[in-house]
Amino acid sequence: MTQENELQRLEGFVSSLLEKFNALQEEKSELEERIQRREATIETLQEDLATMKNERGEISSRVGSLIDKIEEWEATSQITIKESNSSDSAEKDADSGVQGSLFSVNSQNGDTF
Repeated sequence: MTQENELQRLEGFVSSLLEKFNALQEEKSELEERIQRREATIETLQEDLATMKNERGEISSRVGSLIDKIEEWEATSQITIKESNSSDSAEKDADSGVQGSLFSVNSQNGDTF
C-alpha cells in the first residue's frame, strides 16, 4: 500500500508541476504580447515626438522669418514716416519705438485698434 500511496503522491505532484508549468507558459506568452504592444506604442510615440520636434523647428523658423520681415518693414517705414510727419507735431506725441510705428501708420489711414 505504501508504494501505491507514494505513486499517487508522485502523480499528484507531477500533475501539479505540469499545471503550474502550463500556467507559467501562458503568463509568459501574455507578458510577451504586452511587451510587444508597449514597444509598438513606444515606437509610435517616438515617431510622433520626432514629427512634433520637426514641426516646432519649422514653426520657430517661420515665426523668426516673420519677425525679421516685420522688423525690416518697421525700419524702412520709420524712415518714411519720420520724413512725411516731420511737420506734423501731433505725430511726435504718439508712441515711439517699434510698436509705436506700427500703430501710427494705421492711425494715418483712420484705422484704430
